[in-house]
Amino acid sequence: VSDFNMGAMENKGLNIFNDKYVLADEETATDADFANIEAIIAHEYFHNWTGNRITCRDWFQLCLKEGLTVYRDHEFSADQRSRAVKRIAEVRTLRAHQFP
Repeated sequence: VSDFNMGAMENKGLNIFNDKYVLADEETATDADFANIEAIIAHEYFHNWTGNRITCRDWFQLCLKEGLTVYRDHEFSADQRSRAVKRIAEVRTLRAHQFP
């Protein structure tokens, strides 16, 4: 969906993606584009295994559901590429947001 304002949204029976996070042209896409596509598709897929099969009772369970999904997404991305390079990129992003 090209006018979907979020990156993606998981539902029990259907995941909805913004088309820029699913489709990439080899000629014009950057490495960051491919990494974002991988991360977003993995994140939504992991929601199927971490929480979509149950109903959250309270806000803590919602945080736990999202936290476990993010953790699995990060582990998957680190396994696909170098774990050290992934960690350096995360620290750079964190420092850029903390100290603009």
